[in-house]
Amino acid sequence: MSLEQLIRERRTIRKFNTSPVPQDLVIQLLKKAEQLCPYEGKARWRYIYAGSPEERARLTDYLLEKIIDNKIAKIALGPLLKPYQKLFSEVPAYIIVLTKREAEPLKDDATYGTVCRILQNFQLLAWEQGLGMTWRTEPFIQNELFFGNIGLQEDERFVGIMLLGHFDKTPKGRSRTPAEQRWTVIGGS
Repeated sequence: MSLEQLIRERRTIRKFNTSPVPQDLVIQLLKKAEQLCPYEGKARWRYIYAGSPEERARLTDYLLEKIIDNKIAKIALGPLLKPYQKLFSEVPAYIIVLTKREAEPLKDDATYGTVCRILQNFQLLAWEQGLGMTWRTEPFIQNELFFGNIGLQEDERFVGIMLLGHFDKTPKGRSRTPAEQRWTVIGGS
């Protein structure tokens, strides 16, 4: 498969089958993804993996804990909690990605950008192996309770949580806005 075809055909996968995702495969793909993104110095990020049923159940509790702890949210969102609990607990594997914060904003952005490039490469490499994923960053995830439970340190920044697994059906692609419709020339039309 050509790179262009791979990029065009990769999709966000939200519905996974029950096949397990071996931790060693994830590590191998992340190593390859990192090798494709040159960076200076030592890596300033880390990954947290949850692949066993116990780890996934604990992570599901962490993801929903903020909502469950808020009585008003629990009453208002109560009917939605069970489907979310089921959805999160059925994901075969998770990777939480964190970066070290840098004192200089430009250096901090560069580290964050490098990790985002690594994750994009990881998604493409995984797709070649029949592994799909969703990259989640929703506000309900980003709270002190969740960050405390996953061990986010004071000098770290949350990049996202990757839900990953094998899938049976590839979703249809959606239409995209052509680049020329987003094009502006400085000082011109």
